[in-house]
Amino acid sequence: MPHDSDDIFEADNATRAGRGPVDHPTMLASCARAATAAEARFRVPYPNSRTRSSRIFALDPRAADAMFRITEDPWSGAHFLAVSDIGGRDPASATAADLRLGTPDGSAADLDTELAGADVVVLIATEGTNQSAAELIARECHRRNIMCAGLALGLGKDGAELDSVVNAMRRFSRVLVVAQDEDYIPAMLTALRA
Repeated sequence: MPHDSDDIFEADNATRAGRGPVDHPTMLASCARAATAAEARFRVPYPNSRTRSSRIFALDPRAADAMFRITEDPWSGAHFLAVSDIGGRDPASATAADLRLGTPDGSAADLDTELAGADVVVLIATEGTNQSAAELIARECHRRNIMCAGLALGLGKDGAELDSVVNAMRRFSRVLVVAQDEDYIPAMLTALRA
């Protein structure tokens, strides 16, 4: 690696007995330069993370039960929604209006309205039975440039049963997490700043 004559390289190491050529900077001077007042004015004066507007969709009744147990926790901007089905329609021809959604209080919700302003979507499933709803939600997220993550819950399932859940969600999630118990739901949502 060629060396500059800059003082951040210890070029004299190559001439000391028992030492080989220098191929890395010591960066001693660069740290001092970064601490000057001129550099400090470029620092951002606020935290780099912000609360996200999250939408969490339970794709089956067992996932909805697990999800609704944590809805009373203090979340920032998270909406929890249970998916019924898409009315037996082919997901390729179904629209956002075809998806039936319910909130924790039992009222109906609209997918277009819920995704407006959302930053992240999390799909939670314990079964591989609602692929059509997952596909529709993921397609709408992709169209709106919203990150779609998935959480496959094992809940005591054996390997083959859990594989069917994972395979049902794999195509529709940018990030897919597999967990054995529902305690992972709040951990994942906290990590996503929900």
